[in-house]
Amino acid sequence: MAQTSQKYQNFLQKFPKTEQNKPLAPLVTFGIGGPADLFYKLTSTEEFAPLIIEAKDLQIPVFILGGGSNTIFADEGFRGLVIHMAAKNIFLENTFIVAEAGVLLSQVIQFTLKNKLTGIEKMMGLPGTIGGAVRGNAGAFGLEIKDVFHKALIYNPEKGLYEAESVGLNFNYRTSNVKKSQTSPIQPGEIVLKVWLKLSSATPEQAKSALAEATDIVKNRISKQPKGKCSGSFFKNPVTPDYINPQNQPKEAKVGYVLEQVGAKGMRVGGVQVSPEHANWLMNIANGSQKDVIQLSNLLQNKVKERFNITLEREVQLVGETGPIQN
Repeated sequence: MAQTSQKYQNFLQKFPKTEQNKPLAPLVTFGIGGPADLFYKLTSTEEFAPLIIEAKDLQIPVFILGGGSNTIFADEGFRGLVIHMAAKNIFLENTFIVAEAGVLLSQVIQFTLKNKLTGIEKMMGLPGTIGGAVRGNAGAFGLEIKDVFHKALIYNPEKGLYEAESVGLNFNYRTSNVKKSQTSPIQPGEIVLKVWLKLSSATPEQAKSALAEATDIVKNRISKQPKGKCSGSFFKNPVTPDYINPQNQPKEAKVGYVLEQVGAKGMRVGGVQVSPEHANWLMNIANGSQKDVIQLSNLLQNKVKERFNITLEREVQLVGETGPIQN
């Protein structure tokens, strides 16, 4: 304990803006998680590399927090440093939209439409930041970030800052090389710091039409989504055989349909329940814990595996006391 305290004191001396014992539950949409020993609100991308290097030198575990829409922390909290990506500059650079990682995806869309650019409005209503969207190749209605992505400024623990184009990130369904890059349980892999998006110019009439479409998407999405503390879709859509997919398409079946078939709706463990309205939404309804989430999600995975021989993967990131918990 004394050794850990000394590490923290050394870090605090170098970065005095660091907060201690910061509650994490209010920062994530699921409302679950104990305090972080150290917490740094990153408002400038230039601060990132020094923070990571110092934490690595002191062997302090690090977790990078974006918008908090896809993260559930341990009930005991995080024994290390949580860096909250709160750098939120967004601007035009020639024909590109440039956004720092902490800008909300909804803010990016609003900025594009304001500047008469279109191509990303189908994602209106998705939670989270642009950095997280690139990391997980977010998508909606057949559109994914990779479709409008130009390049990103990325921090790599070994080679420092570099710019990566789409081919280097190897985007796939809800993942990328950035997401796959973490190999150490206590240190993050590559981190997206800034994103360039290539969109299409629009006339005022086209921009107005795109805004109306985005507004309708949000209204439709809100009307169908359960209300309360949650993270949105919990599991990824699985690749399934023809006989499971109700549309007879042997690619990605809707995970909600698969979960409905095993009676997921309304199932509950402790304070966490599968929404009675949507089988792929887990809700924190009564001071739920991460342990409740894990137990309930494991139960669902086992039922789907037993019934359909499909292994469901979590889309939500569970974080233990010193780092991510693997699926």
